[in-house]
Amino acid sequence: MKKQGFSLIELMVTIVIMGTIAAVAVPKLFGFMAKSKATEITMAAGTYIKMQEAYIHERTQGGTWFNIGYKSPAGNSTGKASTTNFEYDADQTVHNWTAAANVPLNDCEKGKKWFVNYKLNPPHDMKYWASTDDATNCLASLIPSFRRLSTTETPITKAGE
Repeated sequence: MKKQGFSLIELMVTIVIMGTIAAVAVPKLFGFMAKSKATEITMAAGTYIKMQEAYIHERTQGGTWFNIGYKSPAGNSTGKASTTNFEYDADQTVHNWTAAANVPLNDCEKGKKWFVNYKLNPPHDMKYWASTDDATNCLASLIPSFRRLSTTETPITKAGE
């Protein structure tokens, strides 16, 4: 008589292997998901910088989000508005461009902010500083490319200096 099927040992080994793969893959998957959510702000801040540069070359001064024609991914050019992952603030009293996390992203806690400030050296020279209020958890490990938007190594601490 011919045996068919798998032995109990073969099934147990398969389950252990699949469990090990799942234990390694699932945390990595969540890390990749958080990083993909965070890329939204790098693109949004890059768009803001390009529009601000065009405005400065035309007017020799910086402009508000509304004046330069910028709209955040949430659709606002004034006030605050949110997407699923971030709240964008067009207030510009502390920072020229601000996005705050609406959800935790890996080790970056909800409410942490990414920002861009600029300093204008008339007539057309503009320096940008892109950073976050938690560089260890929100910048270095999550989206290091955001820091590359900066055109200076000197921190610009006030909006539109």
